[in-house]
Amino acid sequence: MSLLNRRPISIGREIREFRDDRVFVVATDDTYAPEQYFKHLALRRVRVLVLPTERGESAPTHVVERLKAAYDIYAAKKQIQKGDEFWIFLDRDHHFKGTHTPQTLEALRVGKTAGFEVAISNPCFELWLLLHHEEVLPDAELDNCAAVESSLRARLGSYNKTNILPGQFPLDLVEIAIHRARGLEKSPDSPTTLLPLPIGTRVYRLLEKILSPAL
Repeated sequence: MSLLNRRPISIGREIREFRDDRVFVVATDDTYAPEQYFKHLALRRVRVLVLPTERGESAPTHVVERLKAAYDIYAAKKQIQKGDEFWIFLDRDHHFKGTHTPQTLEALRVGKTAGFEVAISNPCFELWLLLHHEEVLPDAELDNCAAVESSLRARLGSYNKTNILPGQFPLDLVEIAIHRARGLEKSPDSPTTLLPLPIGTRVYRLLEKILSPAL
């Protein structure tokens, strides 16, 4: 099935309990973790719609195409309201290395031109989850996702990205996770590098928007 033929859920009355509820649409290169995370986050007056990767279509080009297709459908139906935002979630992997880099940069350029926000995690989204439970220093030996997931299991006793349990990453720990993620950035209010370096996750930027009152 073409990405353009996929029909994501509409942003209609079944999504907005109140007319001015905000909606954040997130396209991710991950199949499970972000969707599981936001499903259990008890948010008020905010809905997060996650467009996960399917059939291995996780390249940044596919992620951006998926988000653009959803945006076009919502726009055509006049369902986008003030305060709604569209986000690209990517992990650092081989798409940011070698010959893959130009395609990745072009996909991000297309996304930014469309007005989409970008949140890249280095090495992966699970670092954002880990920050709910412990501080991570820039020199931590977490240079791959397996190491991050191992730390999560050591902290929580168990972790399964396909079945995140309610209460593992509660809303009352999000602000401390934001604080810790910002601490890994040299310029957290205006990052100057594409990737958080040496490690980090820009998911905090989305959660800051979600927790802030609508303007």
